[in-house]
This record gives sequence, structure tokens and C-alpha cells, in this order.
Amino acid sequence: MKQILFIACIIFLSVQSKAQTKYSTPSDEYVNFHKLISTAERMYKNDSLLQAYAKFDIAFNSYQGAVNPGHYFRAALCALKIKEDYKSLAFLEKAIINGYEPDSITKTNIKFNNQNTIKEFNANYPLWEEKRNANRKAEFTTIIEDAATSNKKYKGSNYTTAVDFCSKCLANPKCNKSLPDFTSKYRMVKEKIKADSAAAVTIISNISSYGFPGTNVVSKKASDLACEMLLNYDADKTNSRTDAILFKALNDGHISPAFYTKLIDRRNVMNGSKPEFYEPVFGFEKLPAKDVTEANKSREKFGLPGLVIPSPAVLKTLNPKDTKGISKAYMIIYDY
Repeated sequence: MKQILFIACIIFLSVQSKAQTKYSTPSDEYVNFHKLISTAERMYKNDSLLQAYAKFDIAFNSYQGAVNPGHYFRAALCALKIKEDYKSLAFLEKAIINGYEPDSITKTNIKFNNQNTIKEFNANYPLWEEKRNANRKAEFTTIIEDAATSNKKYKGSNYTTAVDFCSKCLANPKCNKSLPDFTSKYRMVKEKIKADSAAAVTIISNISSYGFPGTNVVSKKASDLACEMLLNYDADKTNSRTDAILFKALNDGHISPAFYTKLIDRRNVMNGSKPEFYEPVFGFEKLPAKDVTEANKSREKFGLPGLVIPSPAVLKTLNPKDTKGISKAYMIIYDY
């Protein structure tokens, strides 16, 4: 769950003139699939395993489009818990070959229930990884990682402090924006925007050669870095330069509806407008009921679940740095 508090970091851009943020809406088939998937994954998180398994099965069988491998992986874990070992093997094969890259902790959740499936999994897992890696473009991974390295200094505390200071000042009508402290920090903010945009252009210029940097094309780390760079492409104020690329990636299962709408909300705020989708939901616990209703209408267009605001008691226990705790409290299902 990257850039969880991104909106606070770009309020300073809201002083610019408003412009219409461009975005495209997916087909009814896509929306219906993601409604089923989000229901299945929320059921899985709540340990309603039989119901989740049924929803996964219906979703995969009724959808003709591309499926992100992460959904297959979570369906596999769900199948394992109800001892559907062979169905889990089939889901795992699709997940790994098509780009899923489980970390060391996630791998520990792959626990088969009988000796035959254990042997079959142990024999096939390395072959699935080999096929996945053979399809990846090592040179694109290197380009992405080099771009991230060149921007590393902008993640330092001096730049993040400058962004935080300027965003708060510009959101406050009483803040004196002519003071030397503000102007010096604002120069740093503009420097960061310029560098972030240059990195995004590097990614975009290579997509025509290598394809969108999903996990089927580059490593999970490189894919996350590339998406972060595209999210930070604030020079594309109306999303007009990147919408066609991002919408295709959305339909091809490389980015989630959550990521796409988060990017749109970032551009909206950049243009001085309110967020439309309130994605990510974290940080909007005090939204008026009218805004929640309108946001959920917009979220419906992408198959996103409605806003879920945890109780005040739960909110008090959440640490902004505890992404797992936040994910569970808000029932956040997308990790791509």
C-alpha cells in the first residue's frame, strides 16, 4: 500500500488553476469481475472461506479479460485452507507463471494437505518460476531501478519535510508564503516534482519497447518502483499524457482499479479539485455522509468496494506506518 498519505503531500499544488482530469471508465464486464473479486477477497480476509472460494470460482469463470496474478494467488491460499489442494495447484500455476512473486513470508502460507500435492508442488514450483523469469525483461528492470536510484535523494527527510511544510502552509490561508523559510522549502518541492516527472518520462518512453512494467515484464520491486514514478508524474496535470497507457494497463490486469483511481485523485487535488474516489480511504474518516455517498457512486464505476470507515476505537489503535493493520481495518484488498 504505497503512498498512503499522498494527498497531504500535494495539497500545495491546489493553488494552481483548475483543469479537468482525464480518465476512462472500464466495461461492465470489468466492473462486475472486480465486484466479485473484492467480495471474495474480503470474505477471505474475514475467514469466510467456503463463500470466498465460491466467489473466486464464479469470478474467474465468468470473466474473459486479463486477471492479475495476485488474485489467483489469494484464491490458491483460500483453496488450501478448505483442502482443495488440486484446485490450489491450478491457481498457483497461473499466479506464478503470469508474474506473481511471493515473498518469504507469503511462501510460508503455501501448505498442502497431502503428500501427492506436496510432491507435485515441489516439483513444479521451480519450473513455474523459471517460466515467469524467462518472460521478464532484465534490461527494463535495470532502467527502472537506475531511475529510482537517481531520485533517491528526494526521498530523504529534508525533502519530505519540505513537502509536508509547504502543503500545510498552502492549505492555511493565514500562512505567510513570502517568508524565506517557505520560499526555500518550496524550491526544494519544485525540484522534487521536476525529478519525479523526469523519472516517469523515462518509464513511459520504454513502454513501447518492453510493454507496461507489470510483474509479467519486470520484477515485483521494479514494478512497484515504476508505478510509484507514474503516480508522482505531477507534470502531467490532467493525466492526458498517460491515460491511454494507464487505462490499457488497467484492462490488462497490470494495475488495479485502486491504483488507477488513486492516481486520478492525486491529479484532481493537484488541480485544486476535491478527490472523487477517496482512494486510498485512509485519512478520510471524517467525511460528511454526502461526500461518502458521492464517492461510492464514483467507486462503483470501477468495481471498487464502498468506503469503509473503522470505528473510533479501531482508529485510535492504528499506526500510519502499520500498513498491514491499516489494510485489515479498511479491508484494503489491492496490492498492485
